[in-house]
Amino acid sequence: MLVLMASSTAFAQSDPNSFVVADIQVEGNERIDLGTILTYLPIRTRDRFSAERDSARALKALYETGLFDDVVIKRRGSNILVVEVQERPAIGSIEINGNKKIPTSDLETSLQQADIALGRVYNRSLLETVERELRRVYFSVGNYGSDIKIETEELERNRVALKIDISEGSVAKIQHINIVGNKSFSEEKLLKLINSREQSPNPFSNADEYSQVKLAADIETLRSYYQDRGFIRFDVDSTQVSISPDKREIFIVINIREGDRYLLDDIAIEGAGDDIPEEELLSLLEVKTGDVFARKDIVSTSNAINDRLGKDGFAFADVDVIPTIDDENKNVDLTFSIRPGKRVYVRRIRFLGQYKTRDEVLRREMRQFEGSRFSPALVSRSRVRLQRLPFMQSVSIQTPRVPGSDDQVDLEITVQEGPSGSFSAGLGYGTDGSSINLAFSQENLFGSGQSMQFAFDRSSTTRQLSFSVRDPYFTDDGISRNVRAFIRETNINDDTSTSRFLSSQRGGSITFGIPLSEFSTLRLGGGYERTEIGITEDGTPDDIRNFVNENGDVYDIAHLNLGFTFDTRNRTVFATSGAVNRFNIEVGVPGSDITYYKTSYSFEYFKPITDRYTFSTTVRIDNGQGTGDFLDIPFYKRYFAGGVRTLRGYKSGSLGPKDSKGNASGGDFRTLGTVEVIFPPPFVEEPGATRLSIFTDFGNVFEEINTFDAEEFRGSYGVAFVWLSPVGPLTFSLSKPYNEEETDKKEQFQFTIGSIF
Repeated sequence: MLVLMASSTAFAQSDPNSFVVADIQVEGNERIDLGTILTYLPIRTRDRFSAERDSARALKALYETGLFDDVVIKRRGSNILVVEVQERPAIGSIEINGNKKIPTSDLETSLQQADIALGRVYNRSLLETVERELRRVYFSVGNYGSDIKIETEELERNRVALKIDISEGSVAKIQHINIVGNKSFSEEKLLKLINSREQSPNPFSNADEYSQVKLAADIETLRSYYQDRGFIRFDVDSTQVSISPDKREIFIVINIREGDRYLLDDIAIEGAGDDIPEEELLSLLEVKTGDVFARKDIVSTSNAINDRLGKDGFAFADVDVIPTIDDENKNVDLTFSIRPGKRVYVRRIRFLGQYKTRDEVLRREMRQFEGSRFSPALVSRSRVRLQRLPFMQSVSIQTPRVPGSDDQVDLEITVQEGPSGSFSAGLGYGTDGSSINLAFSQENLFGSGQSMQFAFDRSSTTRQLSFSVRDPYFTDDGISRNVRAFIRETNINDDTSTSRFLSSQRGGSITFGIPLSEFSTLRLGGGYERTEIGITEDGTPDDIRNFVNENGDVYDIAHLNLGFTFDTRNRTVFATSGAVNRFNIEVGVPGSDITYYKTSYSFEYFKPITDRYTFSTTVRIDNGQGTGDFLDIPFYKRYFAGGVRTLRGYKSGSLGPKDSKGNASGGDFRTLGTVEVIFPPPFVEEPGATRLSIFTDFGNVFEEINTFDAEEFRGSYGVAFVWLSPVGPLTFSLSKPYNEEETDKKEQFQFTIGSIF
């Protein structure tokens, strides 16, 4: 038998004979399958193989794959080519320990981008790549003192385990920032614009921690600030970052070149065509001749033109801003060049990600329809409506073009459903006393979008059983229907601050919601309730005793409700933008044992300050009055104030007029207000179900509207925390009252746990 050998070192000897390959056999491979090796091998069966001509070529091809440490080519018998390989080990596992500042998933992603992942080929030089990549990640966030150690362990099946131990060290702090070249604005003013700060005594602030990404964003902030004030030629010549020998202090020098201030001269719009009148587009301009050049106004104008084109179906219109700079006269001519393209239509709408919700439940929220012109505004509104569904956690919309068409798109809507149902049973305790609750809630009953709630609550003063069912699309036109029934027994005892009496109520109601527009809803409804009143020997005040003696202790009341809501909030829970106005009137209809009316108006406003901070203000006004033989509303329907839900810092229901026993008796008129700055808790990137706020509350309850006196307002200020827990909202507040009286019952720390939802 003749044997022909070739290896990575040298051939033992050259075989002058060539042969036609009848078969190729691969030996020594463990992980790499036969087909992969044969694909890389430049020799095929029925090829004529020559050692002198083909051996080096075959070896080179296999070595270039990087998969093998050694390759030997042999001839077996007269016409069989044998390829013996010694595989390089593969990465079998990667274990990262010691990282706290940067999540493991982020480090793994960075390694994958450097082609370091499970199953990849391992060699000694790989360790340097791993260390270099991890150091790059830590350097980018200012951890220059990090130490990285990598150990390897051999595993079965020719695999290697990488164990990476990281000592992060401390983040380098910015010791000094110097801006050089500024003339028009002081260095102090410019430093206030950027997020990077010199060393701060605040232990909760990370503004003095150096980061390459943060510094790049700061430079862009300076560029925007100057270019929004006419300095179109502004530039950053260089940025010098130096570090102290102990790698704990950073020194930054930013060299800028301001240039001159430029004014706008000629402004023109080109390419609009006949579809949209040029006068209408000119009305969208937020810049005019003689204005100081401002990039933000130019971008805003470009976006406004784009949005206007989108309303007419030009979804892929391009609006290019072409500046012509006159350096001699310090002027800039602007041309808004428009390329509308074709009108775009929506071919198909597809929903992805839902596993329970029926397709029609999602489609009825859409304002962009199949077969109609594509409108970015309608797509955005559709996303908001889907996001406002209580059982939706997130919504994203993609608009891919239809292959082979330049005037059609599809809408691919990916939704992530949140938990739509919950069941809870437990004990709770709050400043209103202890409680036992049992609750079942289903916001998406059988995937239909209907909701059902059942709740039982027993506290030191109240026992309540309630059941409600709501159908948001009772009719195809979007009219909703809500049916509710309840039983409530109240025993206002010595632990409370309000008038003491016993009551037993049972009743039900039905309400219809009629949409008037995209943001407004009219609500019509009615209900019936029976109330039985009991008095105590010592605690019940004289006015309640007299009312019961004159009118009896059982009252049957039928009431009608009329409400109007105008809601532009971006979401119903933890809104960050928009406003909601609510008006409602409840009337005890003639023929009831007691006749009255109650009106209420509330206004909530949310305005984002930054990405993480939101300004909010709330105003509420309530007024009621008796009708017919009754001068006031029923005493058990009066308004109260004080407590977590109305005016924090004061004991629940303790404010306002007092009865003959010195307890709060409620009133027919109430005004409340709140101003808040809302933000996520520290160190929380995604606030999710938690939020903090700094607030001030103010208001009071008055016997009737004629006795209103703003000088009698009570107020408080403090901090609040809200958590939407699985058993309902948990609210905590720490506040300090102001403008209070000595007789007021104050309560600086307040909380509610186990609230019924």
